[in-house]
Amino acid sequence: MFHYGFSFAHVLMQVFIFLLLIGWIVASIVALFALRNVKLSSIAKALWVLIILGIPVLGVIAYFIVRPIEEE
Repeated sequence: MFHYGFSFAHVLMQVFIFLLLIGWIVASIVALFALRNVKLSSIAKALWVLIILGIPVLGVIAYFIVRPIEEE
């Protein structure tokens, strides 16, 4: 009869997008907690926080690839 625009593909795509969003939030939280334990200056930590939160996915990926070196 009537087709209201909900198909299996539409629902599957919505679930996929939701899981990506949850994954990004969890990765951001993990990166922020890991950053808390690194011995850096407060300015360096603030810059990393801005990068992680300001550039949604690339900021988290950049943090896990670069892994800031602790200052002595």
